[in-house]
Amino acid sequence: MTRWKQNISLLVMVFLFFSCEKSENTMTGDLYFVLLDASNYNVIDIDRRRVFKETAEHLAELDSLNPKQIELLKNYEFLMRNKLLNKPKIFVRTPSGTVEEVYITLNDFKEISKYSFLELRENNQRIHIEMEMEFTKDSLLVAYQINHIQKLDGKTFYKQN
Repeated sequence: MTRWKQNISLLVMVFLFFSCEKSENTMTGDLYFVLLDASNYNVIDIDRRRVFKETAEHLAELDSLNPKQIELLKNYEFLMRNKLLNKPKIFVRTPSGTVEEVYITLNDFKEISKYSFLELRENNQRIHIEMEMEFTKDSLLVAYQINHIQKLDGKTFYKQN
């Protein structure tokens, strides 16, 4: 009988472990709009992205840089180090009210971009999203799979820069 109880206890612990692990990697929340986000590299067209990359690579070869050039180079290196150069970012407001910056695939970004901020606000609607997450070297959130996107009634939150 004792062996049976030990096996049940072990089974329950394994179940709890895997249940908790899944919830740590899943994020749910509402799409949070940041108006005029100039830091979102992938929102710019492909020609400007090419120029950005070429400029950053050229700056890396120079000995002396001004503060703006240093900032541009650091931004580029940061995106490269975290393999985010071709990943746009979105913002997600979690149920606790915190706003998280999440990098997603370009295809997922195109899907999410179909929703109009103005239309959502006018119709008192919001976009609820659930996605599977992983962390980069610098502890940034990257969604490797979007499980669910749903339009719901409710307030769309936003920030104007």
